Amino acid sequence: MSAGVTPNDWAIMDEAALKRPIGGTACMSGQLRHVLKAVESSQVAVQVLPFAQGEHPMLGGSLSLLTFRNGATIGYVESFFSGESVEAPAKVLELTHMFDVARSKALPERGTLHLIRGYLRKYENEDDS
Repeated sequence: MSAGVTPNDWAIMDEAALKRPIGGTACMSGQLRHVLKAVESSQVAVQVLPFAQGEHPMLGGSLSLLTFRNGATIGYVESFFSGESVEAPAKVLELTHMFDVARSKALPERGTLHLIRGYLRKYENEDDS
């Protein structure tokens, strides 16, 4: 991401999303190439939370934080069987803190790109058999 450019989307991916070959190696290669292309746009920031970081506050579900032009933020939390919209300011603040902690444990852009490219090479060199 270029210095001074604020991304419209900021995603944190667990390394498990890179390692687990869902859909086969050709599918994974395509997905990883798409992620790399999105990151190059400078409108999207992606960080990978590596296995080496161990436990983090985002295990067991996913979180989306949506900030509107007026500065208001809402959250959406998903787990295995449900999803919940969160608008209460105290809960949104708590979710934002969780996201910030996860982001602080995630790899910076250079490390993220290096790790994604490493998995991409691995999938491109494997056979789908």
